[in-house]
Amino acid sequence: MNPRKVSKKLVAGVAATSAAGLVATGLLLGSGTSSAAPVSLTLDYTCPFPLIGDQPIKVVINSDMPASIGVGQQTGVFDIKAVSTVPETATQGLTLVGATTIEGKAVSGAKVDAPGISLPVNVPVTIAKTPVPASGAFDVVATGQTPSLSFTQAGTAKITVSELNLNLTPRKADGTETGLGTFDSACKLNPGQANVLHTFEITGGPGSTTPPSSTTPPSSTTPPSSTTPPSSTTPPSSTTPPSSTTPPSSTTPPPGNGVKVSYNLKGTSVLKALGGSVALNGSFDADADLAAGKYTGDLKLDPTSGKFKIVGFLPVDASIKFAPVGKASGTVTTGAITYDGKLDIILTKISLFGFPIYQGETCKAANPTDIKLKSTGTFDVLKGGKLQGGYDLASPTNCGALNDFIGPLAASPGNTIDLDLVIKK
Repeated sequence: MNPRKVSKKLVAGVAATSAAGLVATGLLLGSGTSSAAPVSLTLDYTCPFPLIGDQPIKVVINSDMPASIGVGQQTGVFDIKAVSTVPETATQGLTLVGATTIEGKAVSGAKVDAPGISLPVNVPVTIAKTPVPASGAFDVVATGQTPSLSFTQAGTAKITVSELNLNLTPRKADGTETGLGTFDSACKLNPGQANVLHTFEITGGPGSTTPPSSTTPPSSTTPPSSTTPPSSTTPPSSTTPPSSTTPPSSTTPPPGNGVKVSYNLKGTSVLKALGGSVALNGSFDADADLAAGKYTGDLKLDPTSGKFKIVGFLPVDASIKFAPVGKASGTVTTGAITYDGKLDIILTKISLFGFPIYQGETCKAANPTDIKLKSTGTFDVLKGGKLQGGYDLASPTNCGALNDFIGPLAASPGNTIDLDLVIKK
């Protein structure tokens, strides 16, 4: 993932995460009949995204809301606009997957508590197509309309904002989807916050305790629809139905839709039977299919050398060269990767007691050595992480006149590798 590094993770879609907050504002009432007054609420969410994991998102909700409404009176729909700042890490994640724009839809959950009723409300909103900058934070705007409500009892009512569900599509410059495709993110409201968006008065007679059908209870009684309501409840989303109705495009992106990333690496390998270790330096370039959670890549290791002891006490110096055999492959998920590759490990020079006993390019095992690694701790695709694993070094052949001496003594099963990968700047 070398081109425009991040970040997903990266998760990529992360940027849109802030848009989630924008949605939340939509959960409130309509305009009412009294004069509207400005209301504002700032909330912190945690939104999970591909590759880059959970991201903190701050959302500032602003609107105009009525201070009161009469019993039995329709509030009417209310236009909502909210702005969220996408953090730099999210920007990195989006640029990592080649995204130049981000768009989507979302459903925000809220609750209206009034005398005689506690009504969950789902509000769909549209996240406008927004350019993704090369770096730094940027703002995302979401707009939508609230459902029209009416109330049957006088008293005080309040609107509280809760979780929100995002459906996001990062796109490349040519309009095609990135390797992330279209993905969902269920954002959670961080605990301990004041999440009351607005408090208002319902004026007039007591009325009945059963809310009229205009309160749109269906949207509140079928929360599962929150994962895909935008397509059915938000006409504006019809401008981009193909991306939401053709999931195969996001799960099987074309070959050119891969995400490229490059890392510098360093580490050590301990050769158990030879009583020594070698330093490892090099790079790893990968082309990942993020939707499938797989990648292929090229591992390049610099030549190295080490000091060993054969049969427990004979000092040996060896120079080593590595030649990859085919492409490596592995899996990539949020916070973790695996690696599976093959290498020819070539002994280019061997000295015993300081005297050269072999020099050349042919001293290697008959078959490539299998290298299997996996991340330890959290692997951040935007930054890198640690990999550990092992391999068995078989007896080399074609090691010159002393091949029969060198071969059996150079074999070493149960070797270990520890690597640190750091994203290339």
